[in-house]
Amino acid sequence: MYAAIYVRVSTEEQAEQGYSLDVQKERLIAFCKSQGWDDTKIYIDDGYTGTNLERPAMKRMIRHIEEKKIHTVVVFKLDRLSRKQKDVLKLLEDVFEPNNVVFKSATEPFETSTAFGKAMIGVLAVFAQLERDMIVERTTSGRREKIRQGIWSGGRIPFGYSWNKSLQKFEIVPEEAWIVKEIFRRYLLGNSRLSIAEWAADRTNERTIDHSTIRDMIARPVYKGDLVNADQTYEGSHEPIIDPEVWEAAQRETLKRKEGATPIGEYLLTGLLKCGVCGGNIVHVLRKDKKYGKVYIYNYYTCKNQHVRKKDSTNNCSLNYIPRERIEKFVIDEIKETFLYPSRMKSLLESSDQEDEFDYSEKNIKERVKKIEADLENLYDAIQSGDIKASAVSSRIKKLEEEKEFLENDLDEINLNNYTSTISKNEFKAAIKDVGVAWDYMTEEEQKNALRRLISTVTLNRDSDPVIEWNFF
Repeated sequence: MYAAIYVRVSTEEQAEQGYSLDVQKERLIAFCKSQGWDDTKIYIDDGYTGTNLERPAMKRMIRHIEEKKIHTVVVFKLDRLSRKQKDVLKLLEDVFEPNNVVFKSATEPFETSTAFGKAMIGVLAVFAQLERDMIVERTTSGRREKIRQGIWSGGRIPFGYSWNKSLQKFEIVPEEAWIVKEIFRRYLLGNSRLSIAEWAADRTNERTIDHSTIRDMIARPVYKGDLVNADQTYEGSHEPIIDPEVWEAAQRETLKRKEGATPIGEYLLTGLLKCGVCGGNIVHVLRKDKKYGKVYIYNYYTCKNQHVRKKDSTNNCSLNYIPRERIEKFVIDEIKETFLYPSRMKSLLESSDQEDEFDYSEKNIKERVKKIEADLENLYDAIQSGDIKASAVSSRIKKLEEEKEFLENDLDEINLNNYTSTISKNEFKAAIKDVGVAWDYMTEEEQKNALRRLISTVTLNRDSDPVIEWNFF
């Protein structure tokens, strides 16, 4: 049997408290020699937290204890074993004692071979956990305060930025930032995360980029200039790579995909179609028919609720199977005719002026919220100065706060339904012109991107033409 020297260090502890592996090993080997234990074995957990026992060297040492290979376990300090009282007691009572293993610390006056030593371990374990909890509290508080000031609190530096330590802020890396911008652009055009990842991975060796990387990048507010802590968002001191409007548009795109709209795929209108009968998702259906020794292939668009019928379901749809070619021709002809006939373009743009009513209502809501905030501020000032008693206006304050909450919910609903990847009327006219002139010369991928830019949705109906919802303000 031999004495086990257990050594643990996390990166932060080594830097801040001097608990390096070499220091611990040197001190513990000397301690074992002073006790006459020449037969020793070292177990090292490098870079592992002391908040749990899921550490490779710890598991190996426990296994060797149970195999009766160890008579004593020696540590530099109790918290090297664990920073949680529960884990320390578990090791003592469930591992060390049943296997007649003595536990000693090289820097603390206790050992488990005496009753007093066992009692001391319990006390020290409490303080070890207290110290850990205080460190966590200080770290959390410091991180929160940093972010409130717009300063990054640490972690992996986002792709597209470097960290200027002296200025304490992110700085844009141009050769990476353009990739980030292109990722967002492609995402809004409807490309899948996988295809974007494959594109980006060919253009940088700084990071490993896969579809999950793209998902995380799209969702990170840091790219629009914000920092987040505990679900609270604060304005950062760094320059954004992505315009806030573009970032918000990307979040809308993510929401649309979660609700069933698929990214650009194999077919021209994939991700743009919606069922006008039940509101379900549209799928592409390929059917083959053999007649007189020949194989005929038919392409259809139909509602998923019709194509994939479920027993006892109320969602079965009656849209029918509509030839894919007919739908795509209708959409392309609409674009070309809108370009060719100025009167159609004028009528289309004039019909969109109804949006002014929406803008006006949103404006009114924002103005009302602003007025409520001013009223609340006046009431709070009056209470603080002693002009009125809080009890006298508490119901008024509660009513105003509730009204503010309702109005803010209305604004959230408006913003959620108003997909912000739309384009201006001038941009729309220019895009229509480009498509009208160049459609027949575009590649299939260019055609898909053009449609995605011009059109928000195409609603398919059973007994009437599709309805196109254009993608402009």
